[in-house]
Amino acid sequence: MGVYHVDAWRTLPLLARIARDPISATRALHAAHGPFVRIRVPFPTKSGSRQVSLIADSDLYRTVMSDGNLWVNVQITWGGIPNHASNRLSLGMTRLRGERHEHYRKMFVAPLKRPVVAAMSPEMARVAAAEMAKWPRGVPVDLQHAITVMTTKLAVALLFGSDFERALPITDLITRQFKAFRILPGRHYLRWVWNAPRQERAIMEWAAEKRGNRDAHDLLSVLVNNPDLDGLPPSTEIICGIICFLYAAAYDTCLNGITWTLLLLTQHPEIMRALTAEIEGALDGELPTMDRVGQLLLLDRVIREGMRLMPPVPLQMRRAGWTTTLGGEAVEHGERTLISSHLICRDPGVYDEPDSFKPDRWRAVRPSPFQYPVFGAGGHMCPGVTFGLQMVKIALSTILSSGRIELARAMPVDYRTAVTMQPVGKVDVVLRDRTAKLTYPRASGGLARLVALPG
Repeated sequence: MGVYHVDAWRTLPLLARIARDPISATRALHAAHGPFVRIRVPFPTKSGSRQVSLIADSDLYRTVMSDGNLWVNVQITWGGIPNHASNRLSLGMTRLRGERHEHYRKMFVAPLKRPVVAAMSPEMARVAAAEMAKWPRGVPVDLQHAITVMTTKLAVALLFGSDFERALPITDLITRQFKAFRILPGRHYLRWVWNAPRQERAIMEWAAEKRGNRDAHDLLSVLVNNPDLDGLPPSTEIICGIICFLYAAAYDTCLNGITWTLLLLTQHPEIMRALTAEIEGALDGELPTMDRVGQLLLLDRVIREGMRLMPPVPLQMRRAGWTTTLGGEAVEHGERTLISSHLICRDPGVYDEPDSFKPDRWRAVRPSPFQYPVFGAGGHMCPGVTFGLQMVKIALSTILSSGRIELARAMPVDYRTAVTMQPVGKVDVVLRDRTAKLTYPRASGGLARLVALPG
């Protein structure tokens, strides 16, 4: 595989473009120079390396993700401050290594297995239906706000035993934390750092209430009532970091998966009509539990295609723990590698017309996790895949069985990329009666630049 090297004098403008819009910048870079680019930075990173690799290839991705001890996860956005609450709140599962990572991964695999998720699905459907009943008909609704409320309630109900009174103020703080993360820090980040000690105290007070009260359906209870790898109670860093990570992983990825898939459906009316018919035929007026929607083929294909085009986590970063090679290139200790999940999911060798929304491609295509890195791959693959997919299926089924949805008007739909990729600004949609005639206003802006929309 050919490697393109960027000279140091050209690096600063490139880094500025990546910081401003990493999706557009990496798309342009890889389109011009191939899937493996190495740049030399004019200043050393924390580890002392002056090299950064950028990859958009599934084989290179497989190499990196197959050895989590060599290729260490690095937060792509600005992290917390050392020896401060902001750093402890930022720990997360992805920053754990070796046996400690396996210890906590095993702890949360059991509560997220398919039979447990299936037992959760009636409650998922009830919560989603209760929120959907609040949507007004025939007037504009802020889509992202409405889906935020729904996914927040779903995540609290299913991850924290429906402890809404205690959880909702804390999940609001966690949401602000992840919204504050940027490649370069700004005022939202500084505000979050200022409030991080309050967030840490709130989580630890909540955790203290759970000690001695074991509940297999409450992940905070599971965490605080099980010892760490050394047989000791989990530390503040473990409790705060993992709870923030688990909630954000469930809430933020599902929020964006649901929102982007709905927006894509508003631009593809024939697929929307076929999917709505499938869902209504399966439900027949009942709630969309896992047994009713779990086997809907078009629903599954639509969700997989929506997440392929607009993966909730479009970029990942790893750091070499020691000197190694990648694609035949010598990689020094500490060198960072920026991985474009966004482009790997659009590999034309795997996906025909990769920029188009074509759910029926999933009748034939069977990519490996390294060719479809929506949920990660290798030893750090997300353990909550089944949970996340069912949450998205039930939410979409609830929305689409409630009426007909379209954009309120022709409008730009843009995006912002940090840890996740989400719509930026207010995107209004209208929920109409089933018999209403829809006009399907068109989206422009960032969505239209990333996806080949019809017309």
